[in-house]
Amino acid sequence: MALFENTFPPYVAFGSRMLFLRSPQQSGTDVAVIQAVYNVMLKTMKPPQGPIGSRIALDGVFGPETKEAVMNIQSYFGLEVDGVVGAQTYFAFGQGVMGDTTYGGPVYGSRQLSRGDQGGDVTILQNRLNCFRYSTLLKGPGDGVFGPNTERAILAFKHDSEKNGDRGFPNNAIAGFGFYDATWLYTFAGGRAIWGPPDHVQRNGFDVVFIQVFLKNQGLYSGYIDGYYGSKTHAAVHQFQNSEGITADGIVGPVTFYHIGLNNPQNASSPVALSWPPPVPPGLGG
Repeated sequence: MALFENTFPPYVAFGSRMLFLRSPQQSGTDVAVIQAVYNVMLKTMKPPQGPIGSRIALDGVFGPETKEAVMNIQSYFGLEVDGVVGAQTYFAFGQGVMGDTTYGGPVYGSRQLSRGDQGGDVTILQNRLNCFRYSTLLKGPGDGVFGPNTERAILAFKHDSEKNGDRGFPNNAIAGFGFYDATWLYTFAGGRAIWGPPDHVQRNGFDVVFIQVFLKNQGLYSGYIDGYYGSKTHAAVHQFQNSEGITADGIVGPVTFYHIGLNNPQNASSPVALSWPPPVPPGLGG
C-alpha cells in the first residue's frame, strides 16, 4: 500500500462507482484522485474564458465543494451538469468505464496485472507509461500483452514515485491498486484514443491538456491549453506524427503515445510542465 492509499482510505478503484453528494458522504482514494487532478488541471489549463473554477480541498471526501468542482468540469466540457461522476465525467479524466473502454476492456484498474496477462487494460497501462521515459523500457507501442518489458517499466515507475514521496509500493512488477492510483495521479493520457476534427467527433478532456502541453513544449502548438481537441491541436498532432514518420491521421493512439515518450524523457511523477502538489496534506501522513 502506497502513501496515497494510507492518506485517503479506503482504496476504491477510480471509475468503479458513481460519485455524488449524499449522506453519509462518500470517501476514498477515487474521490481524492478527482480532487487532485482537478487542482493540477486548474493550475495548468489556460482557456480563453479564464479558469473553470477554484481549487478545492484535497481530503478524499465528496462534499459540496467537490460537487461544485465536478459541475464546473461538466459545464466546461459540455456534459450533463448534475454533479454526479458517472461514465462521461470519468471519460473526461481519460478513464473509460462501461461502454467507453477504448481498447475493449477490462476496465483499467479493475484487476491486478502481472506477466502473461492480456487485454485492453494492459494496453492502457502501456500507453500511460509510454508517454514518459518508460517508452525506452517498453520498446514499442502498447500491444495489450504484459511481458518482461512491461515489468521493467512498472518497476521504474514505482521507483520514480517513491522518489517523489509516494512511499510504500511493493517491490514487484505487478500493477496493483497503489500503482493504479499513482498512474491516475501522475500520468494524464493513455486511457483512451484521442481524436478530433475534421474527420471525427471531437474528444475533449484532461488527457488533451497533457497532449497540448507536450506539443507546446515541442514547439508545435501555439493555441490555448484548454483540453479541447480542436483544429489547432489536431494540426499539431498531425505535424508531430509526420515528424516521427508514423501514420499522420491526427489520432493519438498507442503508436503516437509511444513516440510522445521517445520525445519526453521525463519521470511520470514529474509531468511535463505540470506541477504535482505533495501527496500528503499538512498534518497528515508521515
